[in-house]
Amino acid sequence: MTTKNAPLAVICAMAAEKAALREHMSHIEVRELLGRPVTLGRLEDHDVVVAESGVGKVASAVTAALLAREFSCRGLVVSGVAGGLDPALNIGDTVIAQSLVQHDYGHLHDAALTPFRPGVPPLGDHRHDFSFDLPAALAEKLGRLAAEIALPDLPADLLPTQSAEAPPRRVLMGRILSGDQFINSEAVRDRLHRAFSAHAVEMEGAAVAQVGALLGLPVVVVRCLSDLAGADSHLDFPRFVSAVAPGAALVLRRIIRAL
Repeated sequence: MTTKNAPLAVICAMAAEKAALREHMSHIEVRELLGRPVTLGRLEDHDVVVAESGVGKVASAVTAALLAREFSCRGLVVSGVAGGLDPALNIGDTVIAQSLVQHDYGHLHDAALTPFRPGVPPLGDHRHDFSFDLPAALAEKLGRLAAEIALPDLPADLLPTQSAEAPPRRVLMGRILSGDQFINSEAVRDRLHRAFSAHAVEMEGAAVAQVGALLGLPVVVVRCLSDLAGADSHLDFPRFVSAVAPGAALVLRRIIRAL
């Protein structure tokens, strides 16, 4: 069932991402699913069910499928942080996924990895159709919304130096990659950006998109950049994740309000 009154399922990989949304919810009820608490309530005057899935494609896909079935959800949303791939982006920028790709799924050969569409034999019409893309009308609507959203500046103590001037934080549509690795390499970051024309990388969104495609549900992924997926990403991530997760939550709240 995907009626207008059915809830949206919101999936966060980590506790800090879920907490950034929960503080804006009302009429809260807590249940248990797979041994984890699931929070039902109202967000921007819409019914939602918010779950912390755990990190990775399997954890998020299982959570998405169970939420959709258990609560008859009308859509799937992923909210949280990601690593930046596009060198034009900065920590704190937020990407709404127009296209999602599982960057670690496909044909691994000496030169690189040729991506395939997960769950579909790489034959015929689907041989090069490896991404999960938003419907054109929804992408256009979210693109207009992204241009209208102004994010607050990062706290001064998170800038490289106290005197540094932070670039304005941006919200944009783009391609997000998902894979079961935390990227901690300048070379891999550059390869993924060039190979997929991608803006960000994380570990869950494209797996939820695969579930959405199977169930016939729309999927929206919102990611705020907590690190830049390079050699220092393991240092940036814990420092910035709690500070930037509210940015993804803010954008998601605006999206829910507009839908």
